Amino acid sequence: MAFNYFTERDFDRANPRCKLSDMQEHFMKKLDAARDIAGVPFIINSAYRTKEHELKQGRDGTSSHCKGIAVDIRAGNSVARFRILTGLMRAGFTRIGIYGSFIHVDLDYEKDQDVAWVSLPEERNDHFGI
Repeated sequence: MAFNYFTERDFDRANPRCKLSDMQEHFMKKLDAARDIAGVPFIINSAYRTKEHELKQGRDGTSSHCKGIAVDIRAGNSVARFRILTGLMRAGFTRIGIYGSFIHVDLDYEKDQDVAWVSLPEERNDHFGI
């Protein structure tokens, strides 16, 4: 798999480490398109996770990350968050989670579609004029 914006290095830096080949190609093509639209770097915090990893973290092991169709993208400030969200939505992603320092996106058609969820800390100071 070759993409314009993602290399093996992006996934070697993810937590836990994984490989680009662990990811589904159709997901990566759409993520690559989203990155192009957004015009800002997509720094991958987390991508593929084994079921064993998920269970060790106290989760149920059904995460879309285990299927290679989900990533968490660092969103360090409101401007980056807005551009990343815009890119993801314009590229056609319909499952997006917004967290304090990252955005989760997946392409899991076995789960509800056209959903966005938010889990932000109570106090954030990276907004502008609000």
